[in-house]
Amino acid sequence: MVYFAPMEMGTPDSDMNMDGKDDDGKDSTYTDHPDWLQVGIDGRKAVFYGSMPGMPFWVGERDEDVWLSPSNREYRNIIMREAREIAKAGADAVWFDVPHLCFDFGDNWQNQWPTVDEASRNDFYNDTGLILPPPPLQPDWNNETWLKFVEWRYKQMLDFVDGFNKALKEGNPNCKLAIETSSHTLFITQHGCDTARLPYVCDVIGHEYTGPFYKTQYYTWLVMLATLKQWYDFDRAAEKEASWLLSYVKQGDASLANFHAALLSTMGFNYYTSGNIGMAGIVDEQFMHDYFAWLNDYDEYLYGWEDDANVGVIFSRHTLDYLDRGSWEGYAYHDAFPGVLMMLLESNIPFRVLSENDLDSLSDFEMIILPDFACMNESQAEKIREYVAGGGKIVAINETSLYTQYGSKRKDFLLSDVFGVNYSNIQHEEIYENNYGNGKAVFTMTPLGRYFYWAAQPWSNYSHKNEAESIREEFLSMIEKAGYTPPYHIGENAIAISYKKGNQKMLRVLNFNGIKWRNAEPEPQQIEIRVKGEVNNVKLLEFMDGWRNAEVKKEGDYSIISFTLHTQATLLYSINESTLYAKIMRPQEGKLYLMDRDVMSISSNKAIIIGKITLQAETNGDRVEFYIDNELKYEDNEAPYSWLWNEFALGSYEIKIIAHGSGETAEDNVDVLIFNLA
Repeated sequence: MVYFAPMEMGTPDSDMNMDGKDDDGKDSTYTDHPDWLQVGIDGRKAVFYGSMPGMPFWVGERDEDVWLSPSNREYRNIIMREAREIAKAGADAVWFDVPHLCFDFGDNWQNQWPTVDEASRNDFYNDTGLILPPPPLQPDWNNETWLKFVEWRYKQMLDFVDGFNKALKEGNPNCKLAIETSSHTLFITQHGCDTARLPYVCDVIGHEYTGPFYKTQYYTWLVMLATLKQWYDFDRAAEKEASWLLSYVKQGDASLANFHAALLSTMGFNYYTSGNIGMAGIVDEQFMHDYFAWLNDYDEYLYGWEDDANVGVIFSRHTLDYLDRGSWEGYAYHDAFPGVLMMLLESNIPFRVLSENDLDSLSDFEMIILPDFACMNESQAEKIREYVAGGGKIVAINETSLYTQYGSKRKDFLLSDVFGVNYSNIQHEEIYENNYGNGKAVFTMTPLGRYFYWAAQPWSNYSHKNEAESIREEFLSMIEKAGYTPPYHIGENAIAISYKKGNQKMLRVLNFNGIKWRNAEPEPQQIEIRVKGEVNNVKLLEFMDGWRNAEVKKEGDYSIISFTLHTQATLLYSINESTLYAKIMRPQEGKLYLMDRDVMSISSNKAIIIGKITLQAETNGDRVEFYIDNELKYEDNEAPYSWLWNEFALGSYEIKIIAHGSGETAEDNVDVLIFNLA
């Protein structure tokens, strides 16, 4: 694999007298090709010297460092040619580092919103028809051109990466592009790096997380886990089967390295950890030897599994962009969103992070959480509205749907009908419950995610734990009011991430008992996991060890799995689903359908259908028969079970399904009134 960072280029020993400029005015990137550089909104070019204050460690004190424009044609052509040549030369892969625009660098380059060089402004005009004036300029959040420029920066960066990948494939179709980015929370906006879309333009995805470098407090580990979960879910949505993590742990601290590796294994990340900032340090030689040997023996239980979540959490990049506006002192969506993920993780509620552009799959989830999804457009609101009307549950927090897509405040929530309350009548700290169609909405204006994050203080060695946990209890009360019950329950001080493969279930359980500042070695504890249903085929894999037994007993509708948890363990089991069930998912009584579209909820004990409709059924069996007035119309032998009913039909009918499995049958029915002239 060849390392390449085409957005950043250094010239060694360019400034030997350390006066902050090239010594002889030639033979450096800046002196010879100034037009290649990114340009900030104050008009300066992104050129730096190691003698300048606040330079990162990789810029030598006598070196020049520049950041290049993705739009400069001369530079872009050179880079694409190099990509083709590297691939032709036989490289298996190229590691493309930092696909970023240079927002902050050192002490004197801050909030620069690159890049506004002439080539970039021309590309922006060609793509949007809008004219961005030359620098100097200031962000104007009421100006359409500026708003669209903030959005366009993502396209600029993605187009460059996509072009680089295509150039590699021209040189050698088998050469892979590996992308590595550290962007998360506010850095997404600042860098112009959309972590939800970036995995789609590469072959392999990697991330960089800068710690925890030392034995830190509990919530610092928790926010790391939340960050990895968001990256992991975006990577899997793009069908990337593996996610690498470059991280850093203090050299020689074996207990820290052990817990850090256990966390990465819990989240299913491939391990690349350095013992120093140079990216190639050994954390602890014996530990790494033992860890990789253990991975070699048990990697089939750590990689290649799907997440098993029945809760979706929507990430709104537009809220991040247009309310936080690239500032750590802004609206604080960058705190609110990870705060909600942290509470869900700590509460052992299995969830998947969804992009705001991936709302067509809402029906896959029992509950959807909207953590301050403030900047929402009409199409997104309608999909959420349809989800709730169809029987879904939502928990909405703070100013969800109160702003347009580009950050203009509305007079009322776009989802006020779903929330059951108008903005003008809202009471802070109140929790509102509203039945909407066949579903339910639970809403509060209180910014719980933000408050939790601020109380947890993951940036510090200390937290306000009692305050944070009180906020989490309020959040959990909203989830309870929504009618959601987690599929399993674990006591405190342990966090589980759920996975599945076929009929097999998995919980990777990480022990946080005793984890605190200056201690990264958890205290062993006796764990009880309550799983709904009857479990069998229980196996327990101990982290850095092997298989051992777990005790299983039945208690009512639950199975209780008990074992001693040391650092981390992987629990495998299956659920006995011998009781066959069948359910008609579509159409549903009390809903109106028009030409195979869900239109609205109505007051009726029947489903009203105009035109054709796709019948949908759910079962744990292996075959479904569809009947109209007891006449068999279709048989489906493969999930998802469905049939398009499109024939002449006027008046009242009964739709019935019969599911088959293991010699048993189960059925469900719904009455409909249909008008279809076919």
